[in-house]
Amino acid sequence: MSSYEWIKIAWNKNYAPHFMACCPHLDNPNMLLILGVPGYVSNEYFTEFLSKFGEIGEVKSQKKPSATPKFHIPNNSKYFRDTTNDNSFRCVFVQFLESSGLTGFMAAAKMGITNQVCDVTKPLVGTKKWAKSYCLRYPDENELRRECEEYMSEYDEREKLKLQRERELAANPDEEGWVTVSKSTKGGASTESAAEKKKGL
Repeated sequence: MSSYEWIKIAWNKNYAPHFMACCPHLDNPNMLLILGVPGYVSNEYFTEFLSKFGEIGEVKSQKKPSATPKFHIPNNSKYFRDTTNDNSFRCVFVQFLESSGLTGFMAAAKMGITNQVCDVTKPLVGTKKWAKSYCLRYPDENELRRECEEYMSEYDEREKLKLQRERELAANPDEEGWVTVSKSTKGGASTESAAEKKKGL
């Protein structure tokens, strides 16, 4: 079992620090697992903070730790996303490109690390937080329509590429002469896009 070290973060010396546990990932020698990360600390913060120990490949986060980080299509929507857990604690996976980066960080963590969080990432509190929540309840109609149209356009493109890939697999047998039959190729699924379906309603 990997031994845990601790990272302390604070707004400045006048604030009590927050402790986050960290250790090497058991199944990936170049990956760092950080637990107890508060919602107001972004993934970009870790990229900037840890890059001084070694080049960072990517940073992913999820609610609970797992053997393999789960990858999702990023949801950057201003209106269509669940904000109930925005400030909840999570775990973060940091992939170093070389093992020396992780080794160097763990050595520094044993000596104790305290880092100040940039004021830009400081969460809204009090009346500012309530004002922002209130404004999000009444979205701009044109902005909302534009976001919906962009999402449907991206969805149509993803489905088009998916169908194209499935047709290629169905048309080209493998080395043993087998072809991949999917739901879309088996029944000759319609290529009608979401926009075309909407017009037909």
